[in-house]
Amino acid sequence: MFGSIPIFGNSENKIDSKGRIFLPKFTDAEENDQLVIQRGNGNFYVIVNCSKVESEIKLLKKDSKEDKIALLTSSIVALVKVDKQRRIHFNPDEKFAIDRKVFIHGNYDSVQIFSSEEDYNEYITTLKKSR
Repeated sequence: MFGSIPIFGNSENKIDSKGRIFLPKFTDAEENDQLVIQRGNGNFYVIVNCSKVESEIKLLKKDSKEDKIALLTSSIVALVKVDKQRRIHFNPDEKFAIDRKVFIHGNYDSVQIFSSEEDYNEYITTLKKSR
């Protein structure tokens, strides 16, 4: 199941002509896994298991953090299901155009999808500078 084991690794994959992308083996994605595509804090997307988002919302409701629930739900771009070949439909905006390669970075319980490895490296540099 996607995210059931730590997700570590990097991969460059192509968005096919139908807007689908293969999830790398290191994600442990299985057919019918339900995933959430979220807009990340930057120029990338985050894919997490739907159950993780549901758990976060339950915790926030318990703590009466309605503003954080609104922020979390507003970041959701799509709900997708993994097919037999470990693909999801992914075509959120023009920077992630069909027939274009994207850079996938495993980030413990999620993956981050950048439009290129250069965008990923720029993001990491920005993170390091902000520390």
